[in-house]
Amino acid sequence: MPGPPLDDFYKTVAGISFTLLGLWWIVVQLKYAEGAGDPTRRRHAYGVMMYFLLPGVMTLVSAVNSDHLSLLWRIAFGVAAVLGLIEIILFWVTPGVKSLAATALRVFALALYGLILAFAIHPKLPVQLGLGLTPREAEAILVGLLIVVGVNLAWLGVTESGETAGA
Repeated sequence: MPGPPLDDFYKTVAGISFTLLGLWWIVVQLKYAEGAGDPTRRRHAYGVMMYFLLPGVMTLVSAVNSDHLSLLWRIAFGVAAVLGLIEIILFWVTPGVKSLAATALRVFALALYGLILAFAIHPKLPVQLGLGLTPREAEAILVGLLIVVGVNLAWLGVTESGETAGA
């Protein structure tokens, strides 16, 4: 059974995720006039938001129950992974400039969300694969990587003027 350090990690990640979400909302407000409410830019800004919101919700729920096979975290991680996969599909079908970097980040996120979903459905999979990790530890690593993807997509949205895949 994972101890308090993993619980502390999940609580910290939840706080970081929601802080990044708040900062992203400020960026969107500042850049909104630039795109004059363009639906494509709005759609992509929403996609970036999901990279902060979903990890925040996943880790917040996981911190509620420390049981590494809890149905609660499995449902939260499974639903969040499905929503993340939908975000990636919407990214690909939404018109607009999609840079190689934004596309590569979404491909990486696709793999991350796929693993999160697989571990939520089959929580003993990390152990069976010989990863040496409990299910919640494996999920923690994947969630951390999702936040890295979100930060990079936010950076693209802020720094690339023609980039609509980030914002």
